[in-house]
Amino acid sequence: MSFKHSLFTLVLGVQPLICASAADNPSDDNTLLSTPNTCVALRQGRTCYSDITFNWQVNSEDRYCIRRANNSKPLHCWERTLRGEISIDFASATAQSYELFHVTTQQVLARSEVKVQWVYTSKQRKRRWRLF
Repeated sequence: MSFKHSLFTLVLGVQPLICASAADNPSDDNTLLSTPNTCVALRQGRTCYSDITFNWQVNSEDRYCIRRANNSKPLHCWERTLRGEISIDFASATAQSYELFHVTTQQVLARSEVKVQWVYTSKQRKRRWRLF
């Protein structure tokens, strides 16, 4: 048996296992994407302001909501749908995580993070003013 034939047989034998594992885990189809996923502020420590759009998709119709990870209050909810979109006003000096969750079970299906970056880092300088 040649090397190419052995490799071909190995690949064909593994392929059904890969397909079966993807089908057994339906949560891989649940997505939550934030656009843009990075907010840029001018100086470090300043609040960053941006409009963030969330797009989500799941594999079964039901009731879903999006919330901030540290907050139980939903930003928006949908009923009997497979996908949705919402735009929010983002205002934060630190990165924020968001979750897509099932309303009935409270199970988190997908997460997305909006990062905050700065153009200039804050450096403490001593400024000495002189009149003359």
